[in-house]
Amino acid sequence: MLGEHKRCIEMYILIPLILSAVCSFVNPYVGLFGIFTLVEVIIILCVDINANVRIKLSDKVSAEDPPRSERLKRSGRVLATAECVLTAFFTIITAAVESGVWMLASGRITGDPVVMTPFSIISEENLTLSFVLLVSAMVFQVIALILVFVRRRQLRKRIC
Repeated sequence: MLGEHKRCIEMYILIPLILSAVCSFVNPYVGLFGIFTLVEVIIILCVDINANVRIKLSDKVSAEDPPRSERLKRSGRVLATAECVLTAFFTIITAAVESGVWMLASGRITGDPVVMTPFSIISEENLTLSFVLLVSAMVFQVIALILVFVRRRQLRKRIC
């Protein structure tokens, strides 16, 4: 039971990513493009779980099979680095796509606003709130990027 609780604490990176997805989905001019963030959450979760399993398994087999333990540790290090690279990639892609979609859909470039959500939580006329939501989503992405580097350092400490 305690291990499950500790696992939830280790995945604190998901909180800003989920908040970023909520900001994107609520924003009438970004809307369903928040799916990029949900895809990121799923991929990061899979990579992190895989890295943790490999590190734990390397600790268990270290006495009976040292070469296998070393390979597992090495692959855990690679996965920790891949998690950082993937998060940086998704942060850049999400910021570019959401900014571009927001500029086009809000009418900043074309002059004709287009709502990108199938539902309306905030008014389409409230361009300021829409921009605040866009910036908030990007800030949460950057926070997640910082947290994933902290997470990488934690994983690397467990390996050594």
